[in-house]
Amino acid sequence: MSVRIALALMLLAATPVFATEPQVGRWAVSVQNCSSRGDTQQSAPLTVTPTSVSWAAEYCTVGKMYKLDRALYIEGRCSRDGIMTRHSITLAMKGERLAVTWNGAQTEMQRCP
Repeated sequence: MSVRIALALMLLAATPVFATEPQVGRWAVSVQNCSSRGDTQQSAPLTVTPTSVSWAAEYCTVGKMYKLDRALYIEGRCSRDGIMTRHSITLAMKGERLAVTWNGAQTEMQRCP
């Protein structure tokens, strides 16, 4: 019984941490792309929530995730054009900018107003 209580407390303590991470929000390569619905990673904004990450035509739920320094390392369970895949996503804060590694490709973004 005490193991269940400890596990429940750990889950409750861990959940709000992601919600307060600076990576949560809307990001784009340039401010002009913040309001667009671009279909490429260069033209589309990136949206990060506590439970998902979406960019261009790809939507990912957060599978496994860990934090190291100012970076979140995520196993994305992703869907694009009805095809399900898993790939790694890294969201690392670099000052006020966000360095994104999405399935091996690297991009730097700025927060949308």
